[in-house]
Order: sequence, then structure tokens, then C-alpha cells
Amino acid sequence: MKRVVWIMAALLVGCGGGDGDSATPQPGPAEGLSIGLSDAPADGVSHLVLQMHSLELTPGGHMGGGHHGGGDPIVLDMSHHRVDMLAYQGDDAYQLLHQHQLGPGRYQLRLHWTPGSGDHGSYVDDGQGRHPLHGEQPYFDLGEVTVREGEHQNFTLEMDLRQGLHHNGEYYELAHHGMRWVDNDTMGHLKGTVDASWIADCEADNASLAGPDSQFIHVAYLYPDGTTLEQMDDIAPEAADGLVAPLATSWVHQDHNGDWVFGIGFLPAGSYQVGYTCLGHLDQPDTNEAAESDFALYRDGGVVTIESGEGGGHHNTHRCGG
Repeated sequence: MKRVVWIMAALLVGCGGGDGDSATPQPGPAEGLSIGLSDAPADGVSHLVLQMHSLELTPGGHMGGGHHGGGDPIVLDMSHHRVDMLAYQGDDAYQLLHQHQLGPGRYQLRLHWTPGSGDHGSYVDDGQGRHPLHGEQPYFDLGEVTVREGEHQNFTLEMDLRQGLHHNGEYYELAHHGMRWVDNDTMGHLKGTVDASWIADCEADNASLAGPDSQFIHVAYLYPDGTTLEQMDDIAPEAADGLVAPLATSWVHQDHNGDWVFGIGFLPAGSYQVGYTCLGHLDQPDTNEAAESDFALYRDGGVVTIESGEGGGHHNTHRCGG
């Protein structure tokens, strides 16, 4: 499930006008926050609605002598936000808080949401109906943000729902696993393509492992740079011994031109390794798939370098094969 949390300091820009000394001085920049949500989709889910509750911002202050020098938390009501995360994927994000003025300093951020109960709170729609959505905790710890005088900060909470969303048969649970907190000034987006021959070869080589209705789920996995094909692990709460857990995943699907494409948004600038498989239907988020499960990454898609561009948000491209 994809949707993101952004933090941007509001920048109020004064526009000079007139000739010489006749221009009226304009106020300088005022600090503030904006928060957005983005996600990557989960298998078999059509809607994932988060009912927000509140945003808690605790001033960090200073640490000295074992005592915390911060102030009381600032609590903002978020209950009017009810967000279908699956409507905000890739480089799209739902803006939860827009240019909220905030004094310079360090803040610890915690976003509270309301778990599902009956007809209220958060929920998930899948092929079997509507289910309440719970969590390991009914909040997301977003980490610390430093707001500097005269500057603005940009951050995103990206949710990889393939990794973080779990189903126990009665309700869904949203885990913190698979979420990443990204500085928007130093991140970029990725749009990739997979050569059609890889798609055909993977399906042919794994014909006996097709899912229901003889369908395959094609998925791109993103790993730290230098991860070999043999080291690429599946999605799970923790990587198996000697293997490397994926940082993000994305469905590979055909676009209107017939090309096989995938997209991953809000990636910190740097180099990554891409993996591909058509066996995504065998990869369960709750467990490490052992060798006997038949799940495996099929091809190493090579190294991709994500550039942020000036101010962040650069759109990067990468091709696997061909």
C-alpha cells in the first residue's frame, strides 16, 4: 500500500516591486511543516483507508545531565483526514499537513491513526469484502525533524504495502516494516522497464509454478548496491541468514504501449541493485520463503543510480535487459 508523509517548511517569499527605495519591505521566510503520504500497492487489495487521528510534535530541546530539555508536545487534530492510500502511488502523495507554521528547532514526530472497529476507523477492501485494519501500534513514529530559521525541510513517509500489510484471516495489520522516511530534497523517483524477453522466459521456465488461473505476478525488487542475485531475499520481517532484504518492491505491469514497466517513488539519492521475478505470488510478507517454496529472484536487473536533482524529485529511468 502506497501513500507518503512529507514535511516541508512553509516558505513565504516577498516579491520586491516598484523603483528604487519605493518598494515596500516584505516579511522574510516563516518556518513550517507540510506532511504527505504515499505508498506502493499490496497484492489483492483494492482500498486501504487510513482514518487519521492526530499529529504529535515533541520539541527536542537539548540533552544534558541525563535530562531532556524539550517542551510539551504540540498536538494537531488530523481526524478530518480519511485517506485511501491506494489512490496515491509512485511519485504521487496525499498532503496531510500544508505549510503549518512551526518555530525553529528539533521535533520528534508521531502520527496517530484510528484502527478499524465495526463501521468506524481504518479498513481494507479485498476480494472477500471489507476488513478492519489494525497495527502493531496505532501510530507511526516518523523520527526527528530539524526546522531551521529561514529554511524549509521536505520529508516523505513511503509505505511499501507488499511488505508492511499482513492478513490473519479476520483483519489486516499494518506493520512499520517496509516504511521509509525520506528527505524530499535529496530523493528521486524511479520508472523502470523490463525487457519482454525476460517476462516470457521467466514464465516459460516456471510454467509449473503459475498462480491461480495460470497467472504470474511480476515484481521488481530494489536492494542495496552490490547485492548479488544469490543474496537477494524475499519480503519478510527480517532477512534470512546470509541474505539481503529488499528496500522496496513494485509490481511490473504492461502499460498502454504494451511495455512492461514498474515505478518506485521517494528513493534517497544513491545507487541500488534491481532484481526481477515473475513469482511474486509465492512471496508472503509474513515469512521467509525457504528453498522448498520454489520462490526465487529470476534475474539481476543491474545497478540503478537515483539522482535527486535540484530541490529533489528528479525522475530517473532504468531498463532491465534488452
